[in-house]
Formats: sequence, structure tokens, C-alpha cells
Amino acid sequence: MKKTFLLILILVFSITESFACSCIETNESLTKKVEKAFTESDLIISGQVIDIKIENKARIKSSADPIIYKFEITKTIKGKVEKEFIEIVSEDSGVSCGYKFELGKSYLVYARKSTHFTKMTKNEFDFVTSLCDRNQKLNTVHKKELRKLKRLNCKNEK
Repeated sequence: MKKTFLLILILVFSITESFACSCIETNESLTKKVEKAFTESDLIISGQVIDIKIENKARIKSSADPIIYKFEITKTIKGKVEKEFIEIVSEDSGVSCGYKFELGKSYLVYARKSTHFTKMTKNEFDFVTSLCDRNQKLNTVHKKELRKLKRLNCKNEK
């Protein structure tokens, strides 16, 4: 009986691990990766995280719960933002493909418009991002990526 119960537990935990986030990494050049990320994003900014809000205050939590990161925008690379600050939503955990931004740190952020979290955030839409996007701490971004983004944005505005 104990062996059967142990076997069931092992099976359950091994199945749940198979549903973890998985980002497909390609062998493409940096230029191609940046072009693809630029095309798929509605908003690309550089900015500093100035606030972090946890939306789910309930007793039962999920790795897919939304976390709202408030950024002070340093530069808008793609998209129209008329404010100095913007909120970008991601899942709580990397297990659910959530990207963990750190308070006070500056990032290059790629985001898309989505209604995925609107029931919890009460917004018409949110800008969302994930672990699989090209988000990076600003001080680690390759200069070639920033140059490519600038050129793509110039083409996009024409």
C-alpha cells in the first residue's frame, strides 16, 4: 500500500513538472531575434522598476497570478506612450513563464497588449511580458541590439 501511494505521488509530481514554462531557443542571429521580437511587440521601453503590486491577495495562490510592475520610462523605443510611467504585467513565477523584475533596476522590456489579466486588473487591456520575451537588465543589453531597435523603429515610423 505504501509503495503504491509513493508511486502515485512520484507520478503526480513528475506530471506537474512537465507543465513548466518552456521557451523555444533558436539558432538565429541576434539581428533576426531582435527583428522577430520587435515585430511581435506592441511596446518596447527602457525604464526603471519603481513599484511592484501583487494582485492576488487570496489565501490560494498560483504561479500564474499577475504581478504588476510599474516602470518609470527612460525611453520609448516602440509604441505610443503619453505618460512617464507604465504598468506591465507578468505571471508571478518563471514556472508560468513570468518574468521577475527587481525593484530599482533598469530594464529593456518587450511587451504586448493583452486582455489575459483584465478580470483581475480591471483594465481594458494590459501590457504583458514573459520569460520568453527579450527582457533584459539594461546594463546587460548588447549595443548591437539597441542599434538594431533604433533602426527598426525609424523604419516603423515611416
